[in-house]
Amino acid sequence: MDQQVGKLIEPPPVPFSFEQPGWYVLGGLLVLLLALITWLLVKYYRKNRYRKHALQFLNNTEQTLSQVKEFDLLVYQAQMLIKQIAMARYGRHHVSGLRGDQWIAFINNTWREKSFDNSDVVLLNQNIYASEKSVSADEATNFTNKARRWIKKHKRKYAV
Repeated sequence: MDQQVGKLIEPPPVPFSFEQPGWYVLGGLLVLLLALITWLLVKYYRKNRYRKHALQFLNNTEQTLSQVKEFDLLVYQAQMLIKQIAMARYGRHHVSGLRGDQWIAFINNTWREKSFDNSDVVLLNQNIYASEKSVSADEATNFTNKARRWIKKHKRKYAV
């Protein structure tokens, strides 16, 4: 049977060269893709730069005030930092008048974790402003950790 078909004719090998136009198209697409990825990364970094600065401020404040045992001032500073971020992100008219339960409910509605509770309302309303009772180190650390997580994970937009 091999004698009936004959000898196979093999085509010449395809020459490989980067001078073909398809390589220019592929190179152009790769440059565009790289430029797009770079632009998206820069945009993401700029949008979240405030989070980095806020976390640095909170860490510095926590170190400074914990050394001098000013835990009530630490809780106050953490709350004010959250309020400043909320005003900048969601608008002053939504945030400025909120106090107590309304403030905690607003904070919880701006992220998925919803870990601020009634103990935080008591901490913010009574312990900070009452002269006879001060904030303990555990309460301050707990509130500061919640504030830190809120800064990292709060939503960009607030649905009214």
